Amino acid sequence: MLKINILKMLYKQSPMDFYTKNGDNQTIIKSINNTSLGYKFNKDFDEEEINRAWQEIKFHKRISTVLIFILFLALLYAVIFPKYTLFVNNYWYINAIIIIMVIIGFYHTITIICTRFFEKKLAKIFGEYEKISFPYTENIDEKYYKLFKSELLKVLVVIFVIILCCNFISPFKISRKMLDNKNYKQAIQLTTIGSKIFPIAQEWYSIRGYAKFQIKDYEGAIKDYDTAYKLGADGFNIMNFDNKIYIKYHIREYKSAIEDFDREIANADSSYERDSFLWDKAQFLYNIKRYEEALIIYTDLLDKAENDRVFLLKDRLYLERAEVYKKLNMDELAKQDLVNSGNWTGEGDTQNPIPQPVLLFDEM
Repeated sequence: MLKINILKMLYKQSPMDFYTKNGDNQTIIKSINNTSLGYKFNKDFDEEEINRAWQEIKFHKRISTVLIFILFLALLYAVIFPKYTLFVNNYWYINAIIIIMVIIGFYHTITIICTRFFEKKLAKIFGEYEKISFPYTENIDEKYYKLFKSELLKVLVVIFVIILCCNFISPFKISRKMLDNKNYKQAIQLTTIGSKIFPIAQEWYSIRGYAKFQIKDYEGAIKDYDTAYKLGADGFNIMNFDNKIYIKYHIREYKSAIEDFDREIANADSSYERDSFLWDKAQFLYNIKRYEEALIIYTDLLDKAENDRVFLLKDRLYLERAEVYKKLNMDELAKQDLVNSGNWTGEGDTQNPIPQPVLLFDEM
């Protein structure tokens, strides 16, 4: 009983519940876009006229739906996707509100125009009418109720198929499998198509960046990893930044990599994020043999670790700074840092505690 009632409630808001009759030889047709608005005709519509009214409703409803869909695509590909940075910056919610207001404004404009054309067509076919509040009744036309259930079932089936496809035929999974099989050019082709269809999904660029690196398109890989990072600069997405740095390390674009570090440090949202980038920069400077600069950062991070930065691993920092002292031939200071590290037993190789940049893929 509950299921039937829910279906009938949905039916009353659907285009299929488009007319009602009263006992005074009057027929009321529901508006195509405003379910509370009705058009009262002083005549009792026969079955042929009811069917004609339904055809007009279906035609005009489809026109308004298509126009709204085209509008949405236009805004998506002309405004939202090309200006995606507006929705990942610090004021994204203001930009989102503006876009939503624009969409609502265009939506109402389209529905008003389509409703006006529908009203003129009704008057032309059935004569003059009076606008009233559409009266819902318990009398249901079984023909159109069955049509509603049939259309609802189709929608549910489509949604179910889409969910299945996303789970078992994910383009991301397919492109990853291509990488596993070393089909890099095919992976680039698939992810390029995907990035055109839905360009704000960072996975397209992460996967394509990895594939481009494998075919030695280093500049293309850097660009893709940079795009992926900007699309979601949080959480595990730091991997995209690290991969961009690795490629610049690999092709010896050290100056550009350091500029990337400095930009992220200057724009960090928190002290934790800033110190994380500083630590990564210190390791990078060590690996490109700029030991004096690395030493300054390590010393600064250790000072913070002694005070209010509980998330900085002090023992690990001492161990890494000891390696820097060794490279600078400051053996006594290196020994003291090794003592202060307390024989670090955390993750990492104590024989080579400062890792070299590496291209990451498994975490994607």
